Amino acid sequence: MEKSDLREIRKAVKSKDNCISWVYSLYVDPDNNPSWENVTRLADMEDAERFRHLDMFAKTLGTGIGKESFPVMLSDHQEDFLELRHAAGRDTAEFAAFRDSLLENYTHTDPYYATLARVIYDVPMKAGDGRKLEDGDQVYEALLFSICPASLSKPVLGFEIGRVAELDRRWQIGRPVSGFLYPAFSDRGEDRNQVLVHSKSPENEDYLRMLFSVSEEGQPVGIKTQKDMFASLLDQMDMSLECAAAISEGISEKAAEEDVTVIGKEMVKAIASSAGADTGAFDEIYDDTIGGVQISAAAVSEQYVTVKTDSAVIRIPTDRAQLIETRCIDGREYILIPADGTVTVNGAAVTSGGIAISSGID
Repeated sequence: MEKSDLREIRKAVKSKDNCISWVYSLYVDPDNNPSWENVTRLADMEDAERFRHLDMFAKTLGTGIGKESFPVMLSDHQEDFLELRHAAGRDTAEFAAFRDSLLENYTHTDPYYATLARVIYDVPMKAGDGRKLEDGDQVYEALLFSICPASLSKPVLGFEIGRVAELDRRWQIGRPVSGFLYPAFSDRGEDRNQVLVHSKSPENEDYLRMLFSVSEEGQPVGIKTQKDMFASLLDQMDMSLECAAAISEGISEKAAEEDVTVIGKEMVKAIASSAGADTGAFDEIYDDTIGGVQISAAAVSEQYVTVKTDSAVIRIPTDRAQLIETRCIDGREYILIPADGTVTVNGAAVTSGGIAISSGID
């Protein structure tokens, strides 16, 4: 599943009411008891309720591959889910097996609201120049699942008839923290061997591994873990400041390409080599620090290069990282950046004459 696939299906789900047919809803209390469940057509919801659900479904899909949305390859088709897509959407008994599996495998301390929605998308044909034409003959059908934790509203004062008093606190449903889209939308059609997982920390979502029989090796890891792994890789390569900045710039350039979602081993090696790094032991270091984990472009692409010392911080846009250099002056190492254009200190313009910028390091 690529960036363009995610953008297309997210836009369809959020903007087309008829893209979602029925919605199975479940509210679970802190003791893991289902307090309420319901099946309804999205079209039958009140306008405000329908808008909130469409927004929730769009948030479940996420905004970028590798941020909170992770494609996961499966070894087998998930026949139960494929059949559940065609449930009539009127009887909660049709969802009993899914509900019981969720209650058994999802760990929580607060109540939560879970929804399972049927997605039906008439995939439009595209002209050679990328313009969408009228609907084609391919229909994409999938299940979109969301878990939204509930939390107590804050205590506030409010006006009641005849007095001002503290209002009753209520359980408020928050934004989705976990979910999936199956089958994934890939190459503008369904991919039964892939599920799109939504989570900030997918490595901790044991219930998804149980629902889809995903092995621990196939489970994606969150963006923070990916960042830590990648930082460890660069740290062990023992490179210069200029080299590290050039690698960051090269990775950001690759990530900006249309459908680059994964920064693979060979890509990183080529970028590091072009930046002047010693890649003689690269393969061994990469296998030790990252192994088989897929590093997403979103995890390692940075808007800024940040250089920290014990006494200073330099922050410069990644596409201008080549401006940073090191130089030995009077026997001391300095980090230098050009003093071109306007120079300000805490927002106040200062004269640049005679400045020999050493980024405050002394």
